[in-house]
Amino acid sequence: MFGLKQSLKALLCGAIFLASVSAQTLPNVAVNADFPNAIAGLTPDLISGEANDLKVTFRNTGKTDLKVNLIVGSVVEMTDFSNVIRNLTAYRYGTTLKADGTLILPYTIKMEHASREVGLTLMADIMDSSKNHFPVLIYNSTINFTEPIQGWIDIQLIFLYVVIAGLFIAIGMFIKDAMAPEVKKSVKKTPSMTPEEREAALEKMKVLDEDWIPEHHKKSPRVTKRRS
Repeated sequence: MFGLKQSLKALLCGAIFLASVSAQTLPNVAVNADFPNAIAGLTPDLISGEANDLKVTFRNTGKTDLKVNLIVGSVVEMTDFSNVIRNLTAYRYGTTLKADGTLILPYTIKMEHASREVGLTLMADIMDSSKNHFPVLIYNSTINFTEPIQGWIDIQLIFLYVVIAGLFIAIGMFIKDAMAPEVKKSVKKTPSMTPEEREAALEKMKVLDEDWIPEHHKKSPRVTKRRS
């Protein structure tokens, strides 16, 4: 692991040195960084504490191949870019950038920071076929750090609450059943009937309700004796 401060300082010193050299010695490379969910004309937003994946595009308009060695960066105060808040992780690539070709490399920024506007500097180290190193500025402007969006409804959390509630209800029902006194069911015994009571009941069952029988049927017919 190499020192981030030393790498960034080396690139910055190289940039100052190259500023005094003829522009013809610099590689013909155009670079731009694409921020996630960026809106044209507005300051890019980075979510604090989450991985923000940038896409860095290199365009080689020269006639010789180049190599992108690494990308380094730092978060600085918006009012003073020399006041470094934090150096970012340096990514090594060692990827060839073909002549008259395009290369897209990922760069991830992940750091926790209060929601406010800060400065961001990103630089790449590019090497030519003669192993000369050239620092190339990728981004040197402001960004906004924002807090992560908290969802009002967390399905997993709700499911966990439901499971816990069901477990407590089941335990409560078990304890209630275990501590409740056992209730014995009383069985009513039908008293047995005496022979006299049984006989009387049978007689009552034999008696018919005669109200519906016509009167002329109730009288028994007279039997006339025939004289011999």
